[in-house]
Amino acid sequence: MSRYFNNARNIVANGKMFEVLFRNELRKIITAILSQGILSVSNFVIGILMAKYASKSEYGMYVVLFSFIGILGGYQGGLINAPLMALVNTKKEEEKRIYVSSLSAGKNFLFVPVLFLISSAMILYGFVNHVQGYYIKEGIVVFLVAFLYLSKEFFRTLHYVLMDTNAIFRIDLANVVPVFAGMALLIHLDAVSSLTGLLVLGFGYFAAYLLSRRGDLYYAPVTGASIKIALKENWDHGKWVLLGVSSSLVQDRGYLYIVTALLGLGTLAEISAARLFMMPIGLLAFSSARIAVAKGSKMVSLKENKEYQEFIFSFISVLLIIWFLYFLFVLLASNMFIEFLGGKYSNTQNLIYLWGAFFFVYIVRVLLGTVMVVYREFRRQANYDMVGTVLAIISCFVLINIVGRIGAIISLIIGETATMILYVKMVADKKNEVNQ
Repeated sequence: MSRYFNNARNIVANGKMFEVLFRNELRKIITAILSQGILSVSNFVIGILMAKYASKSEYGMYVVLFSFIGILGGYQGGLINAPLMALVNTKKEEEKRIYVSSLSAGKNFLFVPVLFLISSAMILYGFVNHVQGYYIKEGIVVFLVAFLYLSKEFFRTLHYVLMDTNAIFRIDLANVVPVFAGMALLIHLDAVSSLTGLLVLGFGYFAAYLLSRRGDLYYAPVTGASIKIALKENWDHGKWVLLGVSSSLVQDRGYLYIVTALLGLGTLAEISAARLFMMPIGLLAFSSARIAVAKGSKMVSLKENKEYQEFIFSFISVLLIIWFLYFLFVLLASNMFIEFLGGKYSNTQNLIYLWGAFFFVYIVRVLLGTVMVVYREFRRQANYDMVGTVLAIISCFVLINIVGRIGAIISLIIGETATMILYVKMVADKKNEVNQ
């Protein structure tokens, strides 16, 4: 493992990280990062405006509903998108077209029934609690917005596979414009709520979805048999990805429900508002992981293992530099941000510090995880994810009762750190294996 760190340190110390990135199509990488930056700004703005102009309970409800959409996106990513990015470069051109087109149809067979069940459960809850008007609208909106998000993300993933970062930039820009316009209208009409906030996101997803379907994408006629074959191939790898996704979602989203149950929606709103300031870094890491998988799987398929290792070390180093500069900016401007949110979030300063530490570990963990995706070590990755999740959930229950709200964030740091340490060992072993 020490040799693993020495190689990474040498790349940085010798100034090779930018050279490595230039050699690996720096323009495309920068374009993709800028594109994700646009989405990050969009999510940051809508979150800030929701926190400022909606009541705490409405903002808390928005966080919960948005988390449902994120959970479904995570499962589609595990079962459809991640195996797609890892497997597609192993196929011939005609096989690629059939495979991708079959997955495009197959994802609807899998996720539309799930969306229907979630929406139906929300509507039934409304009837049982005699607030059916509110939950009928929420249920319908969640169904539509989540469907648009899943569809948009699938086609966006295809553009990552093609490394068509210019198209990704246009798609994300089309996503952001309706969101900004919609939020401005809601504020003007004094109509900011969890429902209207989701509707604004839905319009953005719809615009991005329409644009993402254009261009030189893989297409071929599909049959029931081809859909079954594609889903089965994905399942062979995706079952372990799903286990890892489930673990990550329990860790990343589960604390929301623990905090809500133990401390209430008001405290959840405070923790979520503090997280908003560092969310651009989280979204940057998530998007960078897609770039790393798309580029890495191509390099490994060409037997460029040494070059890939230099690439991933350099990528992590650059992202950590960005994290440091951005975190420094947030610290210097935190009082201004908190003042903008208003007095109801005046005591969130210490939470911002903790989220900064969390996202440092998160960047390293996510980017190291892409190495396992590229080498299709899904099973080992899933097992390690489970370890981190169990630690995070147990410590969340314990620490919230001991130190209150900060215990929720500390528990996430514990879970991420444990997983990161296991990833380091796993990646070091893989590096030694492929270099033999």
